[in-house]
Amino acid sequence: MPFTPEHPQLTAPAALRALGHPTRLRILGRLQLHCDATATECAADVGESPSSCSYHLRTLARHGFVEEAPSDDGRERRWRARVVGVDFPATGDPEFEAASRLARAALLQLDDDEVRSYLQHEQSFSRAWRDAATFTKSTIVATPSELEQIAERIREVLEPYYRHNREQLPRGARYLHVGVRAVPRP
Repeated sequence: MPFTPEHPQLTAPAALRALGHPTRLRILGRLQLHCDATATECAADVGESPSSCSYHLRTLARHGFVEEAPSDDGRERRWRARVVGVDFPATGDPEFEAASRLARAALLQLDDDEVRSYLQHEQSFSRAWRDAATFTKSTIVATPSELEQIAERIREVLEPYYRHNREQLPRGARYLHVGVRAVPRP
């Protein structure tokens, strides 16, 4: 049976605090895109040492975000993502809310870093990729329940494109960063 990552709703402050570290988010993102990897392979992609990545992988595993993956020879320790994404709705618990702010700040930092990196290297992409890159800024009017419906529809649109749902990548496909923010105006 093929492995399918989950999209859980987090309710544990400790799990959110684990996600509140940019290195852990980069490692998780790397595993979501490339199926599985060793700490050394993660280190090369995220700019950390293998021992640092090993520590962060164990922390992610402790909270159920990653797990050990089978290896060809059984000698190397490979890891894979158990989640394709996470949601963490407001609970009203002060400890959870503080952990949620930490995780959202780390996610926002990584999201902004991805966009800045694209802009810095934009001219190295083909005209087709530059034309396809999307920057949308909208102001809409919605109720909280309507916003929840919008978020669910966005997840449904993205679902077929998650790496775990594509046996083979189409010719010319690239890994893409997709970030969606929808927050009420004060």
